[in-house]
Amino acid sequence: MFVTDKSYIRPLTISMFSKVRKMRKTTVLFLVLVLTLVPMALINQAKADIQQWTWLPPYISKVDGSYVIYKHGTTASLVVPVKNDVVTLMNVSKVYITFDWNANKTLDLSASPKQIKSGATEFFTVSFTADAAEAISGSLQHTYDVTAVYVNATGGFVDKLTKAWDALANDLKFVVYSTDQADTLNLAKEYTSYVSNFPPATYFTGAEAKKLVRQAQIAAYLGNYYYNTTVDYASSRTQYTAAINLYSQALVAEEEYIAAGQAASLNTTMTNNAATKTEADADMKLAEAAKTEADAALVEANAAVIQANATVKQADAALTNAYGFYFIGLGFALGWSFMGIGVIIYAWKKPKPAA
Repeated sequence: MFVTDKSYIRPLTISMFSKVRKMRKTTVLFLVLVLTLVPMALINQAKADIQQWTWLPPYISKVDGSYVIYKHGTTASLVVPVKNDVVTLMNVSKVYITFDWNANKTLDLSASPKQIKSGATEFFTVSFTADAAEAISGSLQHTYDVTAVYVNATGGFVDKLTKAWDALANDLKFVVYSTDQADTLNLAKEYTSYVSNFPPATYFTGAEAKKLVRQAQIAAYLGNYYYNTTVDYASSRTQYTAAINLYSQALVAEEEYIAAGQAASLNTTMTNNAATKTEADADMKLAEAAKTEADAALVEANAAVIQANATVKQADAALTNAYGFYFIGLGFALGWSFMGIGVIIYAWKKPKPAA
């Protein structure tokens, strides 16, 4: 069975359109409210992020994850990176350090704030004079907070962000040494350097040098005692100064001892060389005399040879003369012999006279 009466439709349609119009109004109002609040929220969310800071020299010592030490009267400087995390510009007017002894060290940029763009990081250096009396110098290690004060791009509001010292972030504690303590620490390091580079047990050989080294060791022991036990930094500095002076004197004494030994060794070598040279000179003279004698003998031998040659020549001449006389005599003998034979033959064959 179908219902054909549609009289109820008109009231229902009017009611539905009325609800839709109310929903649209609500939505529009919500969107207007959102669009109005978002810029304000963005402005109010212009927060800074203080990142890991860094202490700058000249410090006496810096132990990462523990502490940094400055000498009284020197300039301590902390570099603070500040990052703008949001989309709007941010102007930093102050950065300051608040120490645990209730003192602030401030970098004041109020006259000319430094602008940080969205997503960018700027570095701010807070510098001040380290004061031992203010920081209660000694073994005390101080914590601190770092604060950045900033405004938005138009200067409409002022806000700040503080980051506290955090051991888990490896933030360094701050220490100031008095002049005596700082000087003593440097002197102790210098003495240790002497001992490391010139070990007492192996480097020193001279008696005077060894005595001075022992005196230096005693002075250094007293310096360490005054520093760590009685906390008398002035006396400790005096003892370490004496230890360094004694060690320096020991080095000079050792150098002189070595130089004297080298000179003595050189003199001995030179003396031995001189004696050797004298012997060589004597041997040379003997050799020269022997050569002279040999030369004389050679001269005599040459003279004897010459004389022998002359004698040989004379003998040859005499022999030649003898052969000459021999042959002459032989000739005469033969001649006379033949003559005698001829006379005999002649006498034999001579005709006899008639009787």
